[in-house]
Amino acid sequence: MRHVISSLAIATLVTASIAGTALAQQQRSARDMMNEMRAKHGKNFADCQSLAVSRGYNLSDNELESRAVAMFVEGCIMGRQR
Repeated sequence: MRHVISSLAIATLVTASIAGTALAQQQRSARDMMNEMRAKHGKNFADCQSLAVSRGYNLSDNELESRAVAMFVEGCIMGRQR
């Protein structure tokens, strides 16, 4: 019985730590994501950001709109947008 409880406690702790890491990654701001991609991809980032604007995306300080632009730019850098 103790072995079962110990195993359950360990499984709970592992699940909580994985969920905490995933949540921390989701809480990065769109601005942080954009700055990271800009630093890593340079010209490709600028080209993809221009493509996003030409397709109607709005570069603003609104977190929701900025996150949409970041996701578009990320897909573009990976070659999923043309």
